[in-house]
Amino acid sequence: MPHGFQGAVLRAFGAKDHELTVRGVTRLAPHFIRVRFDAGTLFRQVAHEPAAWVRLWLHDPVDGNEYQRAYTISDADPGAGWLDIDFLLHEPAGPASAWAAAAEPGRRVIAQFLGSTSYAPVDGASGLLLIGDAASLPAINAILRAAPADTKIDVLLERAHAEDELIPRETHPGASVRWVDRSGAGSLASAAREYRRRGVQVWAAGETASLKALRPVLREQFGTTKQTSHVQAYWIEGRAMGTARKP
Repeated sequence: MPHGFQGAVLRAFGAKDHELTVRGVTRLAPHFIRVRFDAGTLFRQVAHEPAAWVRLWLHDPVDGNEYQRAYTISDADPGAGWLDIDFLLHEPAGPASAWAAAAEPGRRVIAQFLGSTSYAPVDGASGLLLIGDAASLPAINAILRAAPADTKIDVLLERAHAEDELIPRETHPGASVRWVDRSGAGSLASAAREYRRRGVQVWAAGETASLKALRPVLREQFGTTKQTSHVQAYWIEGRAMGTARKP
């Protein structure tokens, strides 16, 4: 059964397999690469939106297992039939990091999509607060690219490594960017307390424990609700996210 039980569940909810083929690879920073894919049939199902993401099914050359990982579509041109996905490389390399580090033109991967986008503008919000780290920069860049020029945007980014600041960031006339060093799970929450704006829309993604510490700050400091905030874990410190399937 392709992709095992979880793949069958996703197909039952309408996910289809789309074969992506690598067109090229660009190193954007020492530990951050962009892979451009031929989209194949993907855009017959996907409407490209800010912070839209796909599920990739990746084969690990070390253990032979197939792994599912979710990645943001960093950029795309549906008319020209391509999309970009950015990968954060790390050591020890997980299945996705290892796959991306070895990617070359012609290599193929299966993607699935379930109408998944994590951002939609909230009417009446006084601005945006975007919170994340190197792993969530592709989605933050996509949101910055889509936000109207007159939107007031605060961007709070957690720096785990000095090289994180070398990752390209989208410019926006109303955006103010601040980096804070990761010194534990409370780093982002502590920095967020210094902001005093209420009525903002909040989008946050990053490490699981960091977001757990951040959630009460968002409610108390900014008065956020489920309608005005999106908080999503992208990774777990010391553990791999996603699922594996034996071949």
